Amino acid sequence: MSEKQATLNYFAGFVPAMAIFLGGSLGLAWLDKNAGLPDPVMIALAIVPIVALLSMFWLHWRFLQEIDEYLRQIQINALLCGAAVALAIATGWGYLEKYSDLGALPVFWLNPVFWVAYGIAATVFTRWAGRR
Repeated sequence: MSEKQATLNYFAGFVPAMAIFLGGSLGLAWLDKNAGLPDPVMIALAIVPIVALLSMFWLHWRFLQEIDEYLRQIQINALLCGAAVALAIATGWGYLEKYSDLGALPVFWLNPVFWVAYGIAATVFTRWAGRR
């Protein structure tokens, strides 16, 4: 499969999954503030963005299987950078919470931090490799 086709396939699944994730997350926040639904209902509704999030990771795994080894290496390096940034923030903030008066960092934000760090790293690594 060509890189272009693999990328099209990836975004054809990723964009709707991201829309469901964001819509589900915002919808849950709105419902939590305004609807006063019981916890079991909120837990059941929380499954929607969780499944969307898991599907994004599965789509990325599938994308890695469809591209050549060189591009796969760039993607894997970017994924590792994203994970390193998210883990460094989580661990660093954990130390700050424990040994200072800083409040808790909602772990919810680690997912967007991961994807932003991954996106930046993928862009940088791709440009370093001379690809646009």
